[in-house]
Amino acid sequence: MWQPLDETWRNWLGFAPTHLLDFQWQRLLTSLLLTAGGWKFAASMVMLTVCVGLAERCYGTLATIKLFLTTHLLVLITISIIVIVLTTFISSASLLALAEGRDVGPSAGYYGCLGGLLLSLPSRGKHLGFLFVLSILLIRLALSTTHLPENAAVVSADLAHLLAVPLGGCLSRCGYVKPLKASRNQSSQNTSTHSPTIGETQR
Repeated sequence: MWQPLDETWRNWLGFAPTHLLDFQWQRLLTSLLLTAGGWKFAASMVMLTVCVGLAERCYGTLATIKLFLTTHLLVLITISIIVIVLTTFISSASLLALAEGRDVGPSAGYYGCLGGLLLSLPSRGKHLGFLFVLSILLIRLALSTTHLPENAAVVSADLAHLLAVPLGGCLSRCGYVKPLKASRNQSSQNTSTHSPTIGETQR
């Protein structure tokens, strides 16, 4: 558990952009089942528990699952398309490493939940919090790219995090998932709108 993930498991279940072209689409989901191991396992479990737990409290179970999986899938597919297109026109060892590097973990999903939560807050400072998180993720990505092509998996993960937060926020803002309070208020308004008045009932 506390050891780095064995490469055999990463090769078996991990996802790389090239798998999209090979029609190994099941890896989009199997990559969710693993983490990089070591301290990253503990960090992933904490983030997964906090972000998904708070999202479930805000949106409900089914909506949280929908937000988590949608963000995870869209982020991996988007990164894959971008990397594949770039490697088609640009010959680069770093891009090739990103195309073939196998990423694992549920981080894109729970960062999507985090983005949705941040933009669902009633506080006026939610946008500052959202920008603060994005700034940290952008700095992490900038630092990790200096270690390409060796640490392609780390760069892929940092890029996924940076895309997942705004995507989750957008899905929340556009109504793809709605907070439970908003849904209840809307349903109660619909009920009161369609219910007959006393005079109409007597008629």
